[in-house]
Amino acid sequence: MEKVNDLKGKHNELSLYKEAYTYWNAMHDRVRNKSHYGNVSICDEWYKFSNFYHWMESTEYNGGWHLDKDIMGGNIYSPDTCLFVPQEVNQLFRNVKTKYNTGVVKNGNGYQAQGRFNKQLYKFGTYPTIEEAHYAYVVGRKQYIGQLAMKYSNFTKLSSVLLKLSK
Repeated sequence: MEKVNDLKGKHNELSLYKEAYTYWNAMHDRVRNKSHYGNVSICDEWYKFSNFYHWMESTEYNGGWHLDKDIMGGNIYSPDTCLFVPQEVNQLFRNVKTKYNTGVVKNGNGYQAQGRFNKQLYKFGTYPTIEEAHYAYVVGRKQYIGQLAMKYSNFTKLSSVLLKLSK
């Protein structure tokens, strides 16, 4: 499917035109050109820029936030699966592979449960097994997500999604 900018020439009339166009182009570029986006798609309606623009207008967009598809939906960019999130939230949903399991590193006494959230290292204890350490990481990450839900409570949709993920 070919993308179409049906709002071309309306730069001065639309308050979010520049930002929306940047996000729209970047989304299409990622899906088309990034190998790790091979299983990601864009819904048909977002091939028409005006549809994406009007969706963005209706969201809790906050300048500089990231367009995220992972938190709500996974492998498709669409109005039902996307929202705008701050970088510290977006980073929580990256697929970070480690030698043992997500959030687990080996230390001298066993396996350390830890996570780096918003450039800060959080340690959740040392455990005798990888499984126990991973479980501690999952619990710690959920607690952190709950804290973010409170921090962003002025953003109803984002806060609601984060609260659900913190359970």
